[in-house]
Amino acid sequence: MRGGICFEHRVGGNERDGATPDAVAAAYRLLHEHLPGVDVQIVGADNVAFLVPAAFRDARRHAGTLTALRHALHSTTPGAVLVDGVVVGDVEALGPEGVLAVVRQAGSGTSSTAATV
Repeated sequence: MRGGICFEHRVGGNERDGATPDAVAAAYRLLHEHLPGVDVQIVGADNVAFLVPAAFRDARRHAGTLTALRHALHSTTPGAVLVDGVVVGDVEALGPEGVLAVVRQAGSGTSSTAATV
């Protein structure tokens, strides 16, 4: 995925509506430190205009149309972690080390990997 936007913590926002900024920041730092060649982007789940088409386009390269559409629709779940458009987990459930592990595993054997948190 290319052209991601910044994660913004909304003042007065409800933490249960998505991943905490600390978890996202820690996952981002680990990914950049351990996998410098991976295109890492932090995208707000409410940025549907960018997220759904980008996730669909990336997932479509690896899956059928229906599967890609399913992943694209799930990509707007707050805290979702995507690798090449495919939802692979949740940043809170996985934790920063878990995000690193699933991105590393998904990227093994491929020349380009994009992770969206």
